[in-house]
Parts: sequence; structure tokens; C-alpha cells
Amino acid sequence: GKVKVPTTLNSQSTDRRRWEQLGIDKTLATNANSVGDAYLELGCAMSFTCAPYLLPNKPSKGDNIMWGESNAVVFSNSVLGARTEKYADYFDICAAVVGLVPNTGVHQTENRKPSIVIDATDFIEEHLLPQIHADIVDEKCVYKSGIDLLFPAMGWLSGNLSDGRIPLILGFDLLPSVSRDNLKAFCAAYGTTGSSPLFHMANITPEAMGDNVINDMIQACGDKRVQVSKEDVVEAYTTLDSGKQSGDDISLVALGNPHLSVEEMKDLIDIISLDDRPKKENVDVIATLGRHIQSEADLLGYTRSLEEFGVTLLNDTCWCMLLHPPIIPSTNPSAKILTNSGKYAHYGPGLTNCNIRFGSMYQCIEAAKCGRMGSTKGAGMSWLRLFSTHTLMR
Repeated sequence: GKVKVPTTLNSQSTDRRRWEQLGIDKTLATNANSVGDAYLELGCAMSFTCAPYLLPNKPSKGDNIMWGESNAVVFSNSVLGARTEKYADYFDICAAVVGLVPNTGVHQTENRKPSIVIDATDFIEEHLLPQIHADIVDEKCVYKSGIDLLFPAMGWLSGNLSDGRIPLILGFDLLPSVSRDNLKAFCAAYGTTGSSPLFHMANITPEAMGDNVINDMIQACGDKRVQVSKEDVVEAYTTLDSGKQSGDDISLVALGNPHLSVEEMKDLIDIISLDDRPKKENVDVIATLGRHIQSEADLLGYTRSLEEFGVTLLNDTCWCMLLHPPIIPSTNPSAKILTNSGKYAHYGPGLTNCNIRFGSMYQCIEAAKCGRMGSTKGAGMSWLRLFSTHTLMR
């Protein structure tokens, strides 16, 4: 058989082209590539990415699709306005072969309506905006502010607070900007704790635009409303930074869960370029990304710049598939992995048996340069210090 519709492939267990160079076990690589080959023979695209929404042929608002990867399901529904349930393995390839999806769940308009309000307005106005404006005094401070960390933390929290319902999330339109990558990080973390495949974010996501639409959604939710508190955010951040008690030494910086975008690669280069310190030899920095994105980055010179700093770029696979040495330092019980991904911070401890630290992209590069997870003091991250465990205990 062959697929009847355009079909992308999720990540597999190893980099298909560089597994031998990376020292991956031959049996593991051969088996992983054989599975991938079987899908390619069905006519699937050579994509192997957990972020198919970064590809040129991403779906549009109203399109009925079938995706299984959790972050992609949430992103496609919420940010693109496409329609898919969370589908299990093999169900998706069956749909690709027959060219049909079930007319159920969030494929139907009436099932896409929110039924709970998660209101972060007061939290953002009272605790976040004053600190952001104080931190960001020039372009360099945008990176040092660590504001990117807000989105995975809030995504993880919103999934928890939604209680299995589709939420309408209020307050994020007050922020100076919300980028596609911010939403990518939010969606991935939301998908770890939220069972619904969809959220709406007022005046940010396409199905929640305009005061009339938002007011109708709020009224339809009735008394189902949750106020986000400072304590909620503290709990989210400290839960994701689960390896804090193990210390600040970092063995591995894990980037690209979900797969990096071209814009994130540029951000990494800009942060690296803030000073001329090199990467510490005893810290590995590994990023996963799709082949299409790396091809774009090659043309822009981003790949070369990151590799010159010492970043290892992996294609075809992602962090939730990388479970063993030599990528994961599981032979060292004291090994600590630092990530800026809420999804990986959530799943990483169970997947790797390593201590996982959670930090901003800026903190990730700082750790690569100094070998330690630095404090937020003096880093222009006053909003994050406000919600530290020390502040909460005090």
C-alpha cells in the first residue's frame, strides 16, 4: 500500500545518517532505521521530526489531520487551528493510507469550545510585567531576562489546572510579545500534563481573537474559572527543576525538545556571542532538529557557528527517544542534564535516570561556558528570582 495524503514522520530512535559517527549501538541503529525505511516505502516524507508544524507544508486553520506526537497535536489544534485528536501509533498511518480521519472529538466545531477559564491576568500584571520592563533595557537583556522560561512553566501549569477540559487562557496578550517559539514551548509542556488536545489563548491563538469571541467563551465556561497565583508558578518551576537538590554542576545541555526552529538557532548564536568565552570541555551541548530546519540553517551559516562553539546537532531523533549512552550520561549517577524544555524536564528523570535541571536558553549557554547552573542573581532575571524557592519559603 501507499499513503493517499501528504504524510510526515515523527522522530525515530537515532540519527539515520550519523549513528555510527556518534557511537550508537549497531543493533539499535539498524532496527530503528528499518522501521523508518518501512514508513518511507509507504510514501511518507523523509521528515523525521517531532515539530512537523515547522515544515513548509504545515496544515492550515480548519484542516482535518491526524497527528500522534503530543506537542504537535496541541500546537496544530491551538496555534494553527487545524484539527486532530491525540492519536495512537499505527492509527495515524492507517488514516494516511485510507485518507480519512474519524469525524469525532475536536474535529467537530462544537467540541472545540473551552469549558474552563485559566486567568493569568493578575499574575502577569502584578508580578511579571514590572519585572520584565525593569530587566529588558536593551536587546541583549531580552535573552538575559529568561522570559522564555515562562512559557514552558505556564504550559505545564495550565495543563494541570485545566482538569481535562479545553481551557481559555487569559493574560498572555499583555506581554510585550509572544512568538511562535514561545507557543511551541508552551504547547509541549501543556501536552505533558493536559489531557485535552487543545487550548485557546485570548487574542493569541486563531480561534480566540477579538473581545466578542472571548467574552462568549468566558460566559460559556460559567463558574469554571481558575486564578493563577504566584504560588502556582513557584510549584510549576520547582517541579520542573527537579534536580536542584543534586547541585549545580552540569554534564549535558539538552536543547531542541521539540526540535529547534531556525529562529531558535539564531537566538542561541546571539547568546553565545554575548561574550567570547568558549564552551567547557567537560560539558556536552546537544541539540535535536529536523533535516529541513538544518538545511535552512546551513545556508544561513547557523550550523557552522553552533558547531564551532561545540554544539552537536542531531537529526531524525529527539530527546524522548534518546535513552542510552553515549548520548545520555546514564553511566554516571551524578550526571545532571540541563534543559530549557518543560516537556523534557517533565519526562527526563524517568527516561534517563539522571537529575534534570530546568533553565532558560541563556542559562543553558551560561552552563555550557562555566560548567554550572548559575543563579539568577545579576543575570537580569529578577522576575524569576521573585518566584524562587527561597522567596517562597521566606
